[in-house]
Amino acid sequence: MTLTALRASLIDRLRTFGRRITFGIRFFGRPIRVHPSSRVSLRSVVRVCNGGTITIGRDCDIHPFAMLLTHGGDISLGDHCSVNPFTIIYGMGGTHIGNGVRIAAHTVIVPENHNPGNDHLPLYQAGTTKVGIKIEDNVWIGAGVRILDGVSIGRNTIVGAGSVVTRSLPRDATAMGVPAKAAKFRDRDGARLHDAGGPR
Repeated sequence: MTLTALRASLIDRLRTFGRRITFGIRFFGRPIRVHPSSRVSLRSVVRVCNGGTITIGRDCDIHPFAMLLTHGGDISLGDHCSVNPFTIIYGMGGTHIGNGVRIAAHTVIVPENHNPGNDHLPLYQAGTTKVGIKIEDNVWIGAGVRILDGVSIGRNTIVGAGSVVTRSLPRDATAMGVPAKAAKFRDRDGARLHDAGGPR
């Protein structure tokens, strides 16, 4: 090992050690687990509210002004994920995010829905449903996407900016729109695109 490589390795170990101490102090006594290789901005909000847990895997980036809020549910991120500024991830019915997921700025993920009210039962008394949200590996979520309760997004899928995901999306798709629909599919090796309804 060269002197430069040795120095870089030492610096990386010191940074990891420093993050381990920082996370230990910042999240002391709370059910929040962050791998020390991950980077969580001090200007982000990572908070357990009314129960639930937060787990962040290896080599993740939680950028300034991103918010992870449990509200009684669990939030889990796999390895190599990024959560960009002003994104809000709620826990309620459970939000489970796989490995290598990129979440662009201003995205909102909400695993809970209000039950509709009526003349005899106001909305605020009608309660909520909490099914949960699952986002599989290698998904790219564009800026300003809204992902609603009960949705799963298949691995390798791309969700275009500004989309509203109200139904589950298959793997290897490019989806967009309000509500979001799969417009194209890629081969499993990612080499070719096909229109939705065409050969896959």
